Amino acid sequence: MYHTLLVPLDGSRFSAHAVPIAVEIARRTGAALHLAFVLDPSTYIPFVPGEVTIPVYDAGLLKEQRDRDQAVLDAEVAAITAQGIRVTGHLVEGIVAEVLAELAVTLDVDLTVMTTHGRGGFTRLRLGSVAAAYLTRAIAPILLVRSADEVTPPLLPTGTLLCALDASPFAEGIVPHATTFAAVLQMRLALVSVAIPQAMPMAPFGTEMLADVNALDNEEARLASYLTDMLPRCPVGTTIRVSTGVSAARSILDEAEAIHAGAIAIATHGRGGIVRLILGSVADELLRHSPLPMLVYRPDEAAK
Repeated sequence: MYHTLLVPLDGSRFSAHAVPIAVEIARRTGAALHLAFVLDPSTYIPFVPGEVTIPVYDAGLLKEQRDRDQAVLDAEVAAITAQGIRVTGHLVEGIVAEVLAELAVTLDVDLTVMTTHGRGGFTRLRLGSVAAAYLTRAIAPILLVRSADEVTPPLLPTGTLLCALDASPFAEGIVPHATTFAAVLQMRLALVSVAIPQAMPMAPFGTEMLADVNALDNEEARLASYLTDMLPRCPVGTTIRVSTGVSAARSILDEAEAIHAGAIAIATHGRGGIVRLILGSVADELLRHSPLPMLVYRPDEAAK
């Protein structure tokens, strides 16, 4: 179960949409909730033009922003405390993704809950691709919740949690976290793998291509056997499914729709700020196109 939850905020209504979901998870698990505002001083340094561009540190402007952030943070903490949830607010300074990662380690965070539009892979908290940059450093799972706009808050995931696997030890790193998440939210777990058809040349120079049916049948059987072997590691009632398609991401989304999934869980390398499942840019595609919450986890690279 979860003991410590982290919610990064930037003062916008959009980022605060993650709070109700984190509060409900904390209520169900008894976890302590930590809200984090990160103030990056570099964003409050105007530049004076001249022969040489000189950065000028505006301490007054920074203090005004710090006071505003503290007021918003204090109000959020008070509102959550009134609901009987243990909560602590943190106003820290530095590069946002780096400070969040350091704070998560210091607090021994089990789960970070963040809001994302899901446009172009990720959108911002306060600066650029904060969520993407944070993912490259985070050592615990991150729940990215969808919000269609600044007004409509996302709902708590329900139903089935689709756990995408590709038969690699690296991808399996998500399984224990998906199991915990499903248990806390009382979701069913579904393990899904995608068999990609292999092309079979039908002409001397490969000018005609057809799927190698035998190879596809073998791959489907291999993945079905693999998922069956994974079942003992999962809760009773976990289902398995091998989907077939030329696009792994598209197949996962189609399967999620077919089983009425409430969220998708994946392992990711999280390298270079681009979220990727072990199969190319599958996770990146899911993050850009799925309307569902995403539970993502970056296993140790040694698990590859």
